[in-house]
Amino acid sequence: MRSRLTVLALGTVAACMIMTVGGGCAQEQGRGKPNDYAALPAATRLLTLEIDGPQAPGALEALTALLQSDDPVYRAEAAQTLAVWASMNDACLGNLVPALASNDPLVRGIAQATFIEQNPHGLGLLLVNGNVVKVPANLLKALAQLGDPQGYVDPAAVIMPMTDLMRKHFDGTPEEAVLAADVLARTGDAGARRVLVRIVSTGEGPVLAKAARACVRDDMELGPTLLPVAFQNGPLTRRAVMNALVIRPDPRLKNLPIKGLTDADVTVRHNAIRALGNMDGGASPKELAALLSSKSEEKADVLRALGAIGQPAADILREYIRRGPESEQLEFTAILALSAYADRDDIPWLTNRLRSPSKYVRAAALTALGRIANPEAQAAVVRATSDSDPLVRAMAAKALGQIGTVYGAQQLLVMLNDPDSLVASMAAWGLGHMAYAEAAPALMKLAKQAAPVGAAPGRMGEVQGWPQLAALEALGHIGGDASTAFLRERLAAPLWLLRATAARALGMAGQASPETLKALETAQQDPVNIVRAEACLALQALQAKAPESGPPAKPAEAKPAEAKPAEAKPAEAKPAEAKPAEAAPAKPAEPAKAN
Repeated sequence: MRSRLTVLALGTVAACMIMTVGGGCAQEQGRGKPNDYAALPAATRLLTLEIDGPQAPGALEALTALLQSDDPVYRAEAAQTLAVWASMNDACLGNLVPALASNDPLVRGIAQATFIEQNPHGLGLLLVNGNVVKVPANLLKALAQLGDPQGYVDPAAVIMPMTDLMRKHFDGTPEEAVLAADVLARTGDAGARRVLVRIVSTGEGPVLAKAARACVRDDMELGPTLLPVAFQNGPLTRRAVMNALVIRPDPRLKNLPIKGLTDADVTVRHNAIRALGNMDGGASPKELAALLSSKSEEKADVLRALGAIGQPAADILREYIRRGPESEQLEFTAILALSAYADRDDIPWLTNRLRSPSKYVRAAALTALGRIANPEAQAAVVRATSDSDPLVRAMAAKALGQIGTVYGAQQLLVMLNDPDSLVASMAAWGLGHMAYAEAAPALMKLAKQAAPVGAAPGRMGEVQGWPQLAALEALGHIGGDASTAFLRERLAAPLWLLRATAARALGMAGQASPETLKALETAQQDPVNIVRAEACLALQALQAKAPESGPPAKPAEAKPAEAKPAEAKPAEAKPAEAKPAEAAPAKPAEPAKAN
């Protein structure tokens, strides 16, 4: 299945256009008198904290304390809730550090697995020199192969030995039973299945809502049976049902989010829209299309969902744009939603949008033109490289790389010298995308420029606004002896971020020479965990391409992980339809998640 609401993950332009406001994380803890969570029984406390969220005074402290509980069910549920909070907003990521740095494999495994489940890209989290960095899940698995304590822990493998202890909760209060069933559902436990069926049939309130979310776990297969029953209850349970369908969309249950579109509860409506979009074309776009002609306050969500549905919704989006969206934000959101499915016939009107007074509309139009990748748009895109706004110039650079002509490559070589780091990085990305070999010397020069000491992107592989990283990745795409030799040298760069990117680029370059294999084997001894992981993956990729090079190298013995807790930053968790703000350097925006 495509990443959930993939259209939102359009990189730079979406990052600059989407601003999250609303409830928060750390900064909210000082407001108001802390709630007396300690007075509640542990199971009730966990369910209450899950509902209250990170913005409630004292919630973060109370939940973090439960990571030290003697009961594995409570530890697991506390780690899971912290991970859900972290997935809601990047500013909450620091709150997950105690779980990620825990010595308890159950806590680490549940925290990592939950974050991977909850975020639309399937990314995990890694502590790197005190920074919390989003990484592909395969990096965590590579660390596990290297014996690193921050490597991926299979929750089921950790839970299985504790099954009998956790099952004792089935005989306790409904709160205790549903928490144990939620944890054991990760193993497909038959007892957990029976508990969930019983609670959905007889439960209410937070207990029922918890059961509704648990019944869609992969090994349960209870969603088609139990979610329609649970949806008939109060708003809390209807929210839980829609949340479950956002995270694990099921086309068999498309009638539930269709009902949710007219729900009196705004959270149910928002997540019903997202759930329909996440069904990978399994839902008809007509119900969502009807909302575009109404006074719905969720039109931006509707446009994104239509973009995620794909080709069946493309003409609906075109018609909406033709009629004239009610605001600048809705216009660029509609263009972004259509961009993955735009075609040659859309070039004329998209080119006209490059004259829009809104830089966001101009940038969105360039995103669509780049996705079309037809040389007929080249002249208009080249003109946009002189735009006064760096966001527009950056998206023009990306579009030129996607169009992929020699003339466009010459323009990109000039743009490597743009004073704005976002533009320079996207010019490097474009040259790498088209594997323009003549650009290698210029990219090497760019990659040698000084990078901010101690800086780190929020996501590994994020190159927007990082010209040095974009240049290294571009060299990996270009490949060849000179590029590969340069990348091997950068494995000794002073900054871990450069070393890790160079390792990954060597895997892309595909040259499994003895010198490269040896350099990557040595990099598996790097003092920074993420460099070791990238080197491990690159080595495996090269060995897979060159089986004649000999047996796979054994993973190097891992050194102690550098896992200093990161300071939690102030956060704001609920998405709102606010006018976008500029971001520099820009980071890829996360697709909309369940509220």
